[in-house]
Amino acid sequence: MMYYYKKFFYSHGKLLLTGEYFILCGAIGLALPTIKGQSLTIFGKNFLSSILHWKSYDEMDKLWFEVVFNIPSLDIVYDTEKEIALKLRYLLLKSSKIRNNFLTHFFGFLVETNLEFPRNWGLGSSSTLINNIAKWADINPHLLLGDNFPGSGYDISCVSISKPIFYKLYHNKPYIIPIKFNPPFKDKLFFLHLNKKKNTCDGIKFFSSIKKKISIQNIESISSITLKLPFCKTLIEFEELLLKHEMIISEILNIPTIKETYFPDYLGLVKSLGSWGGDFVLISSRKGMRNYFSEKGFHTIISFDEMIL
Repeated sequence: MMYYYKKFFYSHGKLLLTGEYFILCGAIGLALPTIKGQSLTIFGKNFLSSILHWKSYDEMDKLWFEVVFNIPSLDIVYDTEKEIALKLRYLLLKSSKIRNNFLTHFFGFLVETNLEFPRNWGLGSSSTLINNIAKWADINPHLLLGDNFPGSGYDISCVSISKPIFYKLYHNKPYIIPIKFNPPFKDKLFFLHLNKKKNTCDGIKFFSSIKKKISIQNIESISSITLKLPFCKTLIEFEELLLKHEMIISEILNIPTIKETYFPDYLGLVKSLGSWGGDFVLISSRKGMRNYFSEKGFHTIISFDEMIL
């Protein structure tokens, strides 16, 4: 099929090293962009049409989601998963309200998204999609967030600039400082996948229920740890700071740390990333590391240089 134009957009994924839920209370978090991300390709059809045909492919190039919208109403004609179709429709409708001339004509489109990482990895299948749609519509990606996509918005900021950042919310407005994060001991840092996906919305709802327990001192402690991390010269210093970070959040959430739950006898660091209980954790290497985790059924271990941009 012939198309009258083609546009391509790409966003790297993200991981949240510090801050977790506390960012919602004003703490400073440290977020890192990942090498792998997601692309969005738009093919404009060369004939009058009123259809937007959307196809999403996973890291194996397998079609996992498909939807057809009428243009410009964006009414759903066909979908393979209603909940995802409705969230996508929300993003497209909101984009068209912000950018008046976006998707208001009757030319049809074929849109394809391609993930470079498994959907259960938690590297930002939603945030990279939002950022790519915002690029297509030429709008601020933060304007697309709402009840359908709750959270602090750190992920949008990280994927939009593709650099390590300090991130803070002040009066619900995001403040971002790009930084350098290149630990001299990064060859000792790895990312371990826990073989399950944590629902961010559920985590935020739980956190909201215990939010009153958080003191200004807690927020300042988390922020202080965050600000010190890029300047660590030794692995021991780095591990001590993140262990302290884990204990602060564990006490507030009244939930054992991931290390206490799954790996109490591991001698290195095990640090939760983002929502507690799922996706990736950061680990520091010790002798026999791969065998230790493999024997417990955890086989996906990725080095710092293979994961972080």
